[in-house]
Amino acid sequence: MYVCKMFFVLACTCLTFVFMLQVPVFAEGNLAEGKKVFGIVCSSCHGDSGMPDLPGIPVFAEGERMEKTDDVLKKSIRNGVENPNNPAGQVMPPFGGGDPLTDKQVEDVLSYIRTLKK
Repeated sequence: MYVCKMFFVLACTCLTFVFMLQVPVFAEGNLAEGKKVFGIVCSSCHGDSGMPDLPGIPVFAEGERMEKTDDVLKKSIRNGVENPNNPAGQVMPPFGGGDPLTDKQVEDVLSYIRTLKK
């Protein structure tokens, strides 16, 4: 009986560890502040609720690009995105073309964007 319990505990520990390795850690910013910054900087292209009117822009409300890690998305926000395959020829300038955001603002916006998937 003791061996069975130990095997069970070991198996659960291993499965937990494997699961933790596969689940990305997401931003933990302030959602209210992220929504505010998103409304000022991002919504003109990405739409108020993550549904853009322009073609070729990621639809956050449908989860587009949300499989990316925080680091990849932060890099996109800071450095901009050039997509030669975009049918409208759209590019996203660094910080959405606005003033540079602080690291905290980027974290807040990213946290908010991750909540937009319907």
